[in-house]
Amino acid sequence: MKPRLIAAAKFVLGLALLIAVVWWLIPGPDDRRALLERARLDVVFLLLGLVSTFLASVVTSARWQLMAEDTMGGTRLPYLVYFHGLVLTRVLGQVSSTLVMDLVGRGMALRSAGSQRGLGHAVTQAILERIFDIVLPVMMLGWAMLAWRGGWDLGTAAASFAGVCLLFAALASVLLAPLTRLALRTYAALRRLRARVRRRPPADEPVPEAIPVRTSLAVKIGLLGLARYLTVLAQFWAVAAAVGVGLGFFQIAAATPVGQLAGMMGFTPGALGIQEAGWVGALSWVGVDAVAIGLFVLSQRLVITAYFSLLSLISWLLLRRRTTAP
Repeated sequence: MKPRLIAAAKFVLGLALLIAVVWWLIPGPDDRRALLERARLDVVFLLLGLVSTFLASVVTSARWQLMAEDTMGGTRLPYLVYFHGLVLTRVLGQVSSTLVMDLVGRGMALRSAGSQRGLGHAVTQAILERIFDIVLPVMMLGWAMLAWRGGWDLGTAAASFAGVCLLFAALASVLLAPLTRLALRTYAALRRLRARVRRRPPADEPVPEAIPVRTSLAVKIGLLGLARYLTVLAQFWAVAAAVGVGLGFFQIAAATPVGQLAGMMGFTPGALGIQEAGWVGALSWVGVDAVAIGLFVLSQRLVITAYFSLLSLISWLLLRRRTTAP
């Protein structure tokens, strides 16, 4: 009963924060009327957002598979298992915890699909993956602050943005091997410690102390991480345009890292209210008006959840067809 009460309290807190954010943006009837007048639905951008979400899921699933199997020695599973596990946990994370779904839910999805590795192995891999997911938005936030304070023109901002992207890919390719060795050794040590505490031998699950990570593989994983970030950025931009909020390159490029970091750090279900507050602060910082921000934060969660729900349904049907085929 206590976990349910805690989950309910977090949901109420997130909902209250969301209401407070929206009320602050559009406090009066004139503001709400302006929001309704400004809102429109552009089907072309709506489809572009769906395509961006699909591509982001494709590259994220590919990176997950490479990191789980080729760098950490996980059980070989079909790519579709990873894709479905990713999009399904994205949906479930909206009503539970995004962090728990990333760290535990995806591991449970692999176990249910036949993975012979323990849940701790999947959690270790997810933590390693999350480190890379945090590094790039932090780098981009630093870029945005420098560009904003420096008053860079569009050409300089775009060129430096590309430079940060390349720098991240290079860093990821260099850091992947040592971080993987550290993660695996930590996991193995924790398993041995747990076995001693319980006074019984470790479960029959071989844990490789270190797997050689080829440079080409590390570069590929780094580029997939970069592709994930860029497709997510395109996703948010397309969703904003689909509901009538036009954002320039610098606005979306500078605001996205704040929105992503707020979403990853949020402790409410799906970072409800916390991610919206992050978007409000970021978009206000880059000069977007309150009505446009209100329209975006009210729309992006519903639209993106609908995207992942659709992708989850399609991938489930494909996975079911694959497993039931003679």
